[in-house]
Amino acid sequence: MDSKKNKVDIVIPVYAGTNETLACIESVCESLPRLTTRAEVVVIFDAGPDLLLRDRLLELASQKKITLIINDTNLGFVRCINRGIQRNNRDVLLLNSDTLVANDWLDRIVKHAYTSSNIATVTPFSNNAEICSWPNICESNDAYKDFAVATIDDAFAVLDSPAIQIPTAVGFCMFIKRECIDRIGMFDAETYGRGYGEENDFCRRASALNFTHLLATNVYVHHHGAVSFGEEKQALVRQAMVILDRKYPSYHAEVAQHIADDPARCWRFAAELILRSKQGTPMVLHISHGIGGGTDKHVVELSAFSSGRQQHAMLVPQANCMRLVFPNVAAGGLFEFPFEELHALKNFLFSLSLARIHIHHVKGWEDRIYDLLRLLDVPYDITLHDYYFLHVNPALADKRGYFCAERRSRDAMSADAIPFPKGIDAEQWRERWKSLLKRAKRVIAPSNAAAAIYNQYHPSLEITCAFHPDNELMGSYPPVHPRVREGDEPMHVVVMGALGVIKGANMLERVSQLAARQKRPLKFTLIGYAYKKLANTVHTTGAYKDEDVKALLRQAKPDLIWFPCTWPETYSYTLSNALESGLPVACPNIGSFAERLHNRPHTWIEDWDMDAEQWLARLESIRHELILHNESRSWLSQPSTLFSYREDYIHPGIIPEFERVDAKHLMSHWLMELPEASTVNRRFYRALVWLNSHRLFGHIANLIPMWIRRNVKRKLSTRPLHE
Repeated sequence: MDSKKNKVDIVIPVYAGTNETLACIESVCESLPRLTTRAEVVVIFDAGPDLLLRDRLLELASQKKITLIINDTNLGFVRCINRGIQRNNRDVLLLNSDTLVANDWLDRIVKHAYTSSNIATVTPFSNNAEICSWPNICESNDAYKDFAVATIDDAFAVLDSPAIQIPTAVGFCMFIKRECIDRIGMFDAETYGRGYGEENDFCRRASALNFTHLLATNVYVHHHGAVSFGEEKQALVRQAMVILDRKYPSYHAEVAQHIADDPARCWRFAAELILRSKQGTPMVLHISHGIGGGTDKHVVELSAFSSGRQQHAMLVPQANCMRLVFPNVAAGGLFEFPFEELHALKNFLFSLSLARIHIHHVKGWEDRIYDLLRLLDVPYDITLHDYYFLHVNPALADKRGYFCAERRSRDAMSADAIPFPKGIDAEQWRERWKSLLKRAKRVIAPSNAAAAIYNQYHPSLEITCAFHPDNELMGSYPPVHPRVREGDEPMHVVVMGALGVIKGANMLERVSQLAARQKRPLKFTLIGYAYKKLANTVHTTGAYKDEDVKALLRQAKPDLIWFPCTWPETYSYTLSNALESGLPVACPNIGSFAERLHNRPHTWIEDWDMDAEQWLARLESIRHELILHNESRSWLSQPSTLFSYREDYIHPGIIPEFERVDAKHLMSHWLMELPEASTVNRRFYRALVWLNSHRLFGHIANLIPMWIRRNVKRKLSTRPLHE
């Protein structure tokens, strides 16, 4: 059937919402000259309360912009649309009066409808359309509320993507072929007269006759939502769902399965990418290890911090491929490119306006980073999250997990803990990365302490010190409020985070055991978890999400947050959480702690290499100080850095001209989720975790060097190394 020979009735039922209705009709009328599909705009005024709206509709009808039908009495939504459907023997597009359309929207919908004879309905994407919602399914989305509808629809149109079969149409914008209407009849006005549920019922009856329903993945129509029904909507929806359950028992299961499968997700994802690229927004490609921790958190933080002014992608290495993710694209998902397809990656990135690279880590990139930079040939920055550019041991720590403070012995002692690859020594390792650091447009360190260690080896390297953006977002940290306690009450010491050896897991355990043996008035909680099962003198809460930190601290009611780490942290997001809590803090005088805590009251910065007995004595001393001085104190003159991510980070670069995208090619490397680890690997990994935490076998596991345990873990799991 040639759809272009058939005229389409665009039926718009109207009751209230003057401004939304007139805007809807105007958008439809403006689109008509852009269409090859012949269409008539049929507006049905259902005896609404606003006479001004009726007069404006009469005016539009007199100008022959619309065909107007005025009901003498209110028929209700379903009878109203049935009247529109019955008016002519044509295909019908039912359009809510609180929608906005743009461009050649109808042509694309009709084209999908006539790709097969058994298609009954076609629904486009929208910001508010249940299973057809964008960018997040089944949500009312406002992420792009400030974008023009035509701009958003342009991004969808560029895709020229295939339609997706869906279990039901969504009534806000629902194209129906006349053949389907002729075979199954009108909407059920007796059952759903006031509205909601009628389109689902219609689609169920159509499906029973082997008709199908499509989502037009290359069309976007804006939908305000519930303008006519207002507060009545929820009651109508609940009533409709009960009726549908009774008439079609399998319906909701099918919808739930569709939501779980989410076959349209890749096109929601692609449309968001295209929309950002078409805005001429430069893209920053973040290169990292993908292992997790503060490094990857910083990438996500940067992406959110400047999402309105930059696009962000993150590239991480795997055994035989590269994974590309987009942290601030709502629909999620990732792309996978084999290492031998670097040119495909390049074409993809430049189609999305790649302007700059930001290197966060080269773990896993050792043999490939220079090839990648030569191929992409755009300026790059480097952030020094640890000391991997100086030594294969990124913490510069010895076998005990203690920082190798003496530079002359540092290389050898650090290599004892994590050895270099065969045939490479420390000098060769640093030489490998020297030119990478020198050629960077900016080298950023999260603290002066980290910069100082790098300048020991590269004195001429210019390093910009910049606290991570969370420090700017915070503005200023709150006053410090010690908890008021009775004199004989134990001091509750809390340690936070995922503790490996260098972050103080062993020190925490030793101090807690010593305190218990000596019956000292101290108790210890780890909000988080350690690399091994700790003694029962430490209460361990388990893994947590960042958004749960405040609640966990309120629940724990600590007197002191302690950082027992033994390596020079370059920043520490966990410290940021502690500062935001307004609780007293004790930490070592190593790494970023001293400069980030400068002038903070009720804060103790101690020698980093103290042993367990010394830390226990110091914690007891702090307990007495907090009993004597428990007044709240403001933190004046809080430290900051000259570099501002808000003002200084953005570099627009040269934005390539946008070209039309081949949708199938765009998504040829797309994956919905991370591939599952093999069943054997999962079982083996769980067995190793159990052995590591066992009272007896755990001691044996601890005899295995950490670098060997880490390498085994990387092969079995993509979870962060400290887990």
